[in-house]
Amino acid sequence: MNSGGGLERRLGTGFAALGFVTWLLLIFGSTVRVNGAGLSCPDWPLCFGQLVPQLNMIIFLEWGHRLLAGTISLGFVALGGVILSRPELRRRFALQLGIMVLVLAAQIVFGGLTVLLSLAFWSVTIHLLLGNAFMALMLVMAVRLRAPGAAPGAAVSAEAPAPGTIRLLAVAMVVAVALQLGLGGLVSSNYAGLACIEWPSCNAGVWFPTFSGILGLQLFHRLGAYTVAAVAFAFVGVARADRAGKGAWAIVALVLVQIALGVLNVWVRMPVELAVAHAATAHALVATTTLVATGVLRRGRAAAAS
Repeated sequence: MNSGGGLERRLGTGFAALGFVTWLLLIFGSTVRVNGAGLSCPDWPLCFGQLVPQLNMIIFLEWGHRLLAGTISLGFVALGGVILSRPELRRRFALQLGIMVLVLAAQIVFGGLTVLLSLAFWSVTIHLLLGNAFMALMLVMAVRLRAPGAAPGAAVSAEAPAPGTIRLLAVAMVVAVALQLGLGGLVSSNYAGLACIEWPSCNAGVWFPTFSGILGLQLFHRLGAYTVAAVAFAFVGVARADRAGKGAWAIVALVLVQIALGVLNVWVRMPVELAVAHAATAHALVATTTLVATGVLRRGRAAAAS
C-alpha cells in the first residue's frame, strides 16, 4: 500500500477515535441533563463570566461538557486541516468536511441557545440531533478513509453488493432511528419521561389514553420504539446470511437493551443511572446503525466502480 493509503488509514483511525469521544460527550450531555445541571453555567460561552469558574460538582458537569466539546472541535479541525492540505484528499473529502463544519457550527450555536433560552425544548432537541449527526458523520468519514480501495490506484473490493432489500432496510433503519431519537429528545426536553407510569399500558391499565400533550409524546415514543424494533428484526431477517448480518444482529441487541432500559425507567421511576444508560444505548444505536448502513451502501458503489 502506498504512503497515501497509510495516511488515509491513520486519518480514518483518528476520525473513528473522535467519533467514540463524541459518543462519550453525548453521554456526558445526558448526565448534565438528568442531574439538572444544564443551567449551572448561566451564561455562554463563558461560565459566570470566567473561562474557568469556581467549580462544584454541578457546575463541573456543564463546564466539563463544554470543555470536552471544545477539545473534540479542535481535534476535528486538526484532522480536517490535514485532509485539506493534501490536494487529492481535499478533492475527495472536501464536500463531507464542509457538511461536517456546518453541522458543528450549528451544534455550537444551539449549545449556546440551550443556555441563553433557558433550555427551550426545541433547542435542546435540535442540539441532541446535531450532536448525533456530527458523531455519525465522523464515523462515515472513518469508514471512507479506511475502506479497501479508498486510495487512488488501489484495488476496489470485488465483493458482491448487498441485495436491494438489505440496502432498503438499512436506509429504513437509519430513518427509523433518527426519528426515534428526535422523539426521545422531545420526551426528555418536555420532561415527559414519566407521563406514563405503567408498561405495557400507560396509566390505569389504558394503553393509549390520549395522543395530546406530554402524554402523547410518551406514547409516540413508545410506538417509535416498537417500529424501530420491527425494522431491526426485518433487517436481520433478510441480512442474516449476508456480510451485514453480524451488524444487523448488533442493532437488534441494542434495540432490545434500549427497550428494556426504557421499561425499567418507567417501573423504577427513572433513577439517574438508568436514565443515562438509556441515553447511552440510544447513542450507541445511532453509531452502530450508521456503521452498518454505511458498509452496506458502500459495497454497492464499490461494485459499480469495479
